[in-house]
Amino acid sequence: MNWGEILKSIFTLSLVYSTIRVSISILLAGMGEMITERSGVLNIGVEGVMLMGALAAALGSYFTGSPWLGLLIAGVVGMLVGLLFSFIAITLRSNQSITGLAIYLLCVGLTGYMLQIIFEHGGNSPMVNTLPNLHMAFLENVPVLGPIFNDQTILMFPALLLPFFLYIVFYRTPWGSWLRATGENPKALAVVGKNPVRIRYVATLCGSFLAGIGGAYLSISQTSLFSENMVAGRGFIALSAVIFGNVRPFGVFAACMFFGFMDALQRVLQTVIPDTFIPRELFMSLPYILTVLVLAGFFKKGGGPADIGNPYLKESR
Repeated sequence: MNWGEILKSIFTLSLVYSTIRVSISILLAGMGEMITERSGVLNIGVEGVMLMGALAAALGSYFTGSPWLGLLIAGVVGMLVGLLFSFIAITLRSNQSITGLAIYLLCVGLTGYMLQIIFEHGGNSPMVNTLPNLHMAFLENVPVLGPIFNDQTILMFPALLLPFFLYIVFYRTPWGSWLRATGENPKALAVVGKNPVRIRYVATLCGSFLAGIGGAYLSISQTSLFSENMVAGRGFIALSAVIFGNVRPFGVFAACMFFGFMDALQRVLQTVIPDTFIPRELFMSLPYILTVLVLAGFFKKGGGPADIGNPYLKESR
């Protein structure tokens, strides 16, 4: 086995192209979860929100014929799921981890049930219209950049610009200051007249909207249908990326791209390295092994909100 030739066939521009392509859903959901966690709310049900968004997008595209309407519906449905989570976790002050798990289980069961009811069979939906890919003529003859960025999903640029936008929001706007203060010390924020509960609601709804869009990408851009459990752990990977990235825009962005790279790499390894030499199941498990390690605390968490996961209790006067 010529390892030099194998390495050349693995680390190509196609791998970079695939890394960006598979990272979009993780990046959208990860940025959304980062907003939520910055307010002091932990939503481990982001996988379920993505799953509902994927189904909503496919149904919207199927019944209206417009993937753009499907994308909008996915965001709205994501917000509705986020609203349910917010009511239970923020207003009723239920344990946020248990609430997130319950939301995830609800979404898994509900999407499978709706698929069965609407199309009278499980498994997957019919083929639907998809979002267009973006082809830029000026990049056709540009080396490196052309093969990497041309013919990517139209959602690529908004996803890649999100970290810059959120950095400005977090650190250059009053609302960003209130958001970070809500996650650090909500009682101190309440003293200056701001409502931590309202800010947590807004942050959770924004995060759920992006998670819904991340799910929509899977069903109306990366593929052209919805299949049961098609999110396949990407929500949990996004959650890990937020932890790995210390709940900061560029840190989370780098973590999402790293997990996307590992996912793209395992797909290439399956085709390049013979199955008789290394079992392909080992390659397939790479992104999930990393996720487990991160969630188990293998990487030291730092820079996250001090009050994350704690309900806000308004002090009586």
